[in-house]
Amino acid sequence: MPKYTYLAFLLLFVSFLFFSCKEQHKIYRQATTIIEGQITSANSNIISLYGDVDIKSPMNQDGKFRISTELNKAGIYSLLVETQPIYVFIVPGDKISITGDIRTIATEAKFDGDHVNENNYLVRFESLKLETQPENLDSFFTQQEDDFIATVESRTTKLNTDQQEYQKKNGLFDGVFADMLVHEIVYDEAVVKMNYPSYFKYLNPEKSFKLSDTYDSFLQNIDTDSESNLMIPSYKKFLLMYLEFKIQNSSISGANPAYIKKFNFVQKSFQNKKVKEILFYEVMKQSINESINDAELLISDYNKLQTNEVYLAEINDMINKWSILLKGKKAPHFSYKALNGKTVRIEDLLGKVVYIDVWATWCVPCLRELPFLEKLQEDLKNNDMTFLSISIDNDQVAWRSMVKNKKMKGIHLIAENDWKSNIVADYLITDIPRFIIIGRDGNIINSNAPRPSSEKIRSELTEALGS
Repeated sequence: MPKYTYLAFLLLFVSFLFFSCKEQHKIYRQATTIIEGQITSANSNIISLYGDVDIKSPMNQDGKFRISTELNKAGIYSLLVETQPIYVFIVPGDKISITGDIRTIATEAKFDGDHVNENNYLVRFESLKLETQPENLDSFFTQQEDDFIATVESRTTKLNTDQQEYQKKNGLFDGVFADMLVHEIVYDEAVVKMNYPSYFKYLNPEKSFKLSDTYDSFLQNIDTDSESNLMIPSYKKFLLMYLEFKIQNSSISGANPAYIKKFNFVQKSFQNKKVKEILFYEVMKQSINESINDAELLISDYNKLQTNEVYLAEINDMINKWSILLKGKKAPHFSYKALNGKTVRIEDLLGKVVYIDVWATWCVPCLRELPFLEKLQEDLKNNDMTFLSISIDNDQVAWRSMVKNKKMKGIHLIAENDWKSNIVADYLITDIPRFIIIGRDGNIINSNAPRPSSEKIRSELTEALGS
């Protein structure tokens, strides 16, 4: 038996034992719980507590804060300052103090009060996860399947061994925390494994790829539908990746877009009310941000099936905000300077289908798309199309140099004010690269179009050219 297979069997057996225990379902009486402390160097004056609650609390100019709330559920909660999460194990009635600098707090936070042992380990655990991440993600995700599995499971072994050694030196963990930590490690491993096929195909577009028939066996003994597991940090990430993995690598078929398949899968495959509420919400939020046209098709069903009033209102607000970018709407105006100094307006491009790339020279994912974009331009050069690249670079010299040195084709414009530019605001751009298809009539076809590397882009552009 290969070594990694033995380790996988051992870890699966251990995780089965832990997944069978009832410790994390322990019922607590509601009790006043206090989380306080000081977080320096933060630009925000708000700190948020997420878990079984959603609380926002002020921080003073010195970074001091105090959250007092009624809790009835133990778990690994998340304190969020700006975009930095700080994980805290909390039992109802606890009084916990946390201090640190926002720049290093994830791996250097100091705890005082209740459950110091558990919370100190969470800091160590986050550091260890970072230390054991592969240095080169490209080579990590392009390993052959057996080697990839062995590498991932070796990391899991290190995480399990470390928490066992820590308890030997510092005392046993609270039973609920110990159980959640084992779950956290299992879900974390599952997320990495489910990322493998999509990363491999993205990094090796020319290579054929097929998972072995037993690759997804690691999912067989994992609880995918548990409200109590929502208190485990990796579980929510696992659920979203699980949906993606199932849609991309299973027998789920049909002509429906991916987000409609995901929505239908949630409806049919999950039973827990709270888990379904969260998944419906997350699928809709992703769909709005990535494919407003698909989201518009789903909103009616969402309004019927979503039972959480807060999630319901938030998604409908997002739909209303994004409705200006639906298919058939007039494309928001823009006017920017080209390499030759001349101004190009959107009106100047009428009569041709326009494929827009919003990018920047410092954006690694943007640069990854350039060879695919060049191939796409070559394949469609005799069609009635315009390829337009709009940079949001602050450094115009770097922009000009890259366009010239790489001999980039198409029309190249630069947007003033980078992330504060009109195109970023008008097209609701939060990350790049962002691709947009505009029809001959100046109306939107897809405000968040597939990337050049996507298998879908050619069919979508062919359809646009034929319309």
